[in-house]
Amino acid sequence: MKMKKILGIILSVIMLCSTVTAFAQASSDKVTVTMDGQEMEFDVQPVIENGRTLVPMRAIFEALGCAVTYYDNGEFPVVMASRGDNFVMVFIGQDFLITDKDEITLDVPAKIVNDRTLVPLRAVSEAFDTKVE
Repeated sequence: MKMKKILGIILSVIMLCSTVTAFAQASSDKVTVTMDGQEMEFDVQPVIENGRTLVPMRAIFEALGCAVTYYDNGEFPVVMASRGDNFVMVFIGQDFLITDKDEITLDVPAKIVNDRTLVPLRAVSEAFDTKVE
């Protein structure tokens, strides 16, 4: 019994250590995002809109080890992040995103600010099974 409890604790610690944690916090008028204990730097600052934290997609996904590609067909610009067999497709101005597993409805659509795509942090991060606090 004691060995099962110890094994359970060890497995829990391993799972927690392998999870990337992104943390967003608004302090006065600046939104900060911390990943793995390090504050991230952005060329376009994250914003809070309708209670959702929007962050520059390329910066977040490249920090998670993803390749990021932007497609502009004129009607519906799309940003895609991929890592291995996993992907996320975000449609600018639309209230949904598509992953390799599902379609997810967004409370706040992705938007472009100063040539950067801002996306809801929680939705895109959780699409890659990343813990968000």
